[in-house]
Amino acid sequence: MAIVAKKYAQALYETSLDKDVLDLMYEEFAAVDEAAVPNQDKLKAFDSDPKNIAASRKGLVETSFKGVNQYLMNMLYVMAENRHLSILPEVFKAFEGLYNQYYNQDFTTVESVHELSQEELDKVGEALIQRTGLSKLIITNVINQSLIGGLRAKVGTKVFDGSIQNDLAQIERKFIRTK
Repeated sequence: MAIVAKKYAQALYETSLDKDVLDLMYEEFAAVDEAAVPNQDKLKAFDSDPKNIAASRKGLVETSFKGVNQYLMNMLYVMAENRHLSILPEVFKAFEGLYNQYYNQDFTTVESVHELSQEELDKVGEALIQRTGLSKLIITNVINQSLIGGLRAKVGTKVFDGSIQNDLAQIERKFIRTK
């Protein structure tokens, strides 16, 4: 289903660019995703129920997502027609990836032993921007006591680990190799 989700996301992304509504699309799709995530099991059951004909699935979309822009609504109708409403969160994640790529930005999680101040997060963000070449990072700070000290940051698929836990693990590996 990941390939199908990417195709929906790509089509919506291209339409958003063509119609110059990318930011609006992202905001509205984020709201739709927020509503869909907690109801994903219900959407899956609704999709797979053979009693629900295409008209009733489209009716669900119309009542549930009333007020979204026409391009997003059209995609939701197509998804309903093809019994793909349950993959809405996957489609949003793929769309969000395209949106972030367009703006040269990404999400990052910074793990630390204690909560970092905004000033500290800004400094970490600046250092990560220099290392990754991104224009902007959307940073979330997560507390992880097992790090002992230091920081671990994940940007996309890259991990930058400056924790004491990592340093100790590297020392241990060196000792094992010398045996």
